[in-house]
Amino acid sequence: MNPQSVRYPIESQIRGREALKSASERFPGRLKTHPDRRSTYLDTFDWRLYRDGGSLLSSTDGRVTVLRWNCLDGTPVFRARLRANPEFAWDLPASPFRNALDSVVEMRRLLLRLEITSRGETLHVLDANQKTVARLHFETASATGTGSVPKTLALPILLIAEPIRGYAREFQALVDLLEDEFQLQAASSDPLTMALETLGLEPSASSGRLTVQLAPEMRTDEATKRIHKELLQAILDNEEGVRQDLDTEFLHDFRVAVRRTRSALTQIKKVYPPDVVEHFKRQFAWLGQATGPTRDLDVYLLKMPDYRATLPEYLQTHLEPLQEFLIRHQRLEHRRLVEDLDSQRYSQLLESWRSFLDDPVPEAASATSDSPQAEIPVGKTASNRIWKAYRRVLKQGQSIDGGSPPESLHRLRIDCKKLRYLLELFRSLYDKQEMGTLVKALKRLQDNLGDFNDLEVQQATLQSFAHDMFQEGLATVETLMALGRLVDRLESRQAEERQRFQREFAKFASRKNRSRFRALFEQHETVAT
Repeated sequence: MNPQSVRYPIESQIRGREALKSASERFPGRLKTHPDRRSTYLDTFDWRLYRDGGSLLSSTDGRVTVLRWNCLDGTPVFRARLRANPEFAWDLPASPFRNALDSVVEMRRLLLRLEITSRGETLHVLDANQKTVARLHFETASATGTGSVPKTLALPILLIAEPIRGYAREFQALVDLLEDEFQLQAASSDPLTMALETLGLEPSASSGRLTVQLAPEMRTDEATKRIHKELLQAILDNEEGVRQDLDTEFLHDFRVAVRRTRSALTQIKKVYPPDVVEHFKRQFAWLGQATGPTRDLDVYLLKMPDYRATLPEYLQTHLEPLQEFLIRHQRLEHRRLVEDLDSQRYSQLLESWRSFLDDPVPEAASATSDSPQAEIPVGKTASNRIWKAYRRVLKQGQSIDGGSPPESLHRLRIDCKKLRYLLELFRSLYDKQEMGTLVKALKRLQDNLGDFNDLEVQQATLQSFAHDMFQEGLATVETLMALGRLVDRLESRQAEERQRFQREFAKFASRKNRSRFRALFEQHETVAT
């Protein structure tokens, strides 16, 4: 295995130059000062590359952009020369680089997450033939993060020992000098992590997953407000990406936060005053409805590659009018959505909701108050609500057979979604591994039910699109034929999902999973509903 570069933080520029001078006296070489160099780290809004253990570094010489995908430890993965930074994985030329990047970032836009400006000197260690066998960089740098108020902060001063392939012995001699004579210790963090820590950025905070930490003995009203505050922050974090239509996941995560907010309002019962619950249920229902048309069109645009692959090759090009239709209507709906986000109703909703959440919970609630469950420990409330939701899903699923109408699967899908939200909202109260197993089992069932429902909706919607495209003069005979064939394929796939349901439900309702649910959530002393 080839050695990797080693980075050594040092306390001052004087100390760094002393080490560089000592190395130049010990090893024959050539010193070279390099001008300011700027490199840009690209990643998605939710830091998918970083959380996958990698970094995407872009640098340019004014003519060509070089894109490097490395592991965080510096191991190179892919390298490409491009005309400009890609905005999405699919902007790269067809290649293993593109395929691998697409598998990690998927539909998310690659954003400029931070910029590194570095300067310093490099010692090129030479052999007897004047060939470079190792390098020692003395580097000072600063990092600039993105955001509404970008800030630039100095990074630790570094000495970087860089190996050259085939000269491991010479590289080790350089490392020995730095570690034995100068008593330097290698950095514990990789370059990107070091820059993130300096800027105070936490990639895990943008993952879209609830991270609120609850304690079982905490009052239910206090815990519920904590949950709602984190969901409100998720709405605010994604709002600008929704407004700019940067990628489809901003609106998806915005909508998930809204749905979770409504679910917590309705499922964590008798904790907030009834008038508060009813008011904000209506307001967040409006917000969810306002985001629906744009999200629906986003989803259809994301499905276009799959739609093309579903059809024979001679029909695939005839779906282009559908793509144009979807893009045009998505832009129209997005403009309407932005108008809603600019409205007084939206700003008042956020202001009043934040004000309510910031109000401290009352010190004591009377037994006859309108929030009788407020002071009950949240561990008890959570177990009760999850157990009841699970029992409802189990009972409903067991009643479905081959002759049950599609509506019964739709109702089960909604109840599974409610159970999933409860598991996610209260996840921190229970064993991480056990909760992960249950959520994974439920997700498999949800995927089946969701696909069954989506395939039914797609058939009706595509037929509606065909009618609208015909009215707008966009649908050729070939396009209508392609859409008809596509609807037939979707109907066949829906029948397959229906047949798969019994197997998926049996896995979810297995004896092991029932035991897990019972052990975690069943309580002899229940909370009133």
